[in-house]
Amino acid sequence: MVLTLGVVRGSVPAISKLVTLGNIDPIIYAGSITLGGGVLLFCINTAMGRTITPTVDMIKFSIIGGFIGIAFPHIIFFIGIKNVDVGIASAMISGIPILIYILSIICRQEKFSLRRLIGVAFGFGGVTLIATGALTEGMLLSAPFLGLALILLSTFFYATNVLYISVFLPPNISKMQAAAWMMIFGSAPIWAYIILGYDTEMIIENVTNNTFRYVLVHCVVSGVAYWLSFQIIATHGPVIYSTAAYLMVVFGIVIGVLGFQESYTNTDLTGIGLILIGVLIVTLKSHQKLTEPKLEPPQT
Repeated sequence: MVLTLGVVRGSVPAISKLVTLGNIDPIIYAGSITLGGGVLLFCINTAMGRTITPTVDMIKFSIIGGFIGIAFPHIIFFIGIKNVDVGIASAMISGIPILIYILSIICRQEKFSLRRLIGVAFGFGGVTLIATGALTEGMLLSAPFLGLALILLSTFFYATNVLYISVFLPPNISKMQAAAWMMIFGSAPIWAYIILGYDTEMIIENVTNNTFRYVLVHCVVSGVAYWLSFQIIATHGPVIYSTAAYLMVVFGIVIGVLGFQESYTNTDLTGIGLILIGVLIVTLKSHQKLTEPKLEPPQT
């Protein structure tokens, strides 16, 4: 399941690159895939007869997680990806496992494990090799400081959302429905902004753009990715989930080479090897039970 999520997530930078190069507005893009993926999951879950009436806690969980962990980071990621290579964007996003591991220890969702820490360090070393190898003098002078900064900023919010799901996910609801509600509620503030701030002509222009077909593909990818994410986080914990982000680097680079003719050096290949070693070390470690006390939901 982690491997599948890594493949699915690995396709995201490539799809995002195609969409942004096609001049689709990043905010309309974020709203479309979030709402589209959520509606898709909700329809599938309903067809399977597993839908239950959402409670106040479920709605609160979905709104908070949807805004902080989906809506906001999606927007800044899609703005940043336009000027960053697909493989490098994948590498930047893979800083997520480091943040997840640190936050998991702080929030007592994982016991400290030297072996697991070493695995995370291997993965981080691989990501660092790939990233530093790509940041040549020419690249530093030519552009994507803002793009890299925005992508890195998005990783913080993505990582935070993983921990949020791990701690506050209601146990009495199917993971598919939980993912669907978070995506649907997460799209609400985006669409409110679009409806209030965009004219109808601009919305129609984006939706009728030939590139919008990639947005529809991303709706499916997004729905599958969030469903798998909820399953893995609930079953195996946030650290095991985070290894999918490392795998995403490998698949992202492969797609970059095959689809965008991006070239990579021996340093990049060494980095990929370190990432795979880190994934094996972390995932072969038996799952640890949550420590106590567990965080209580915020009182409002």
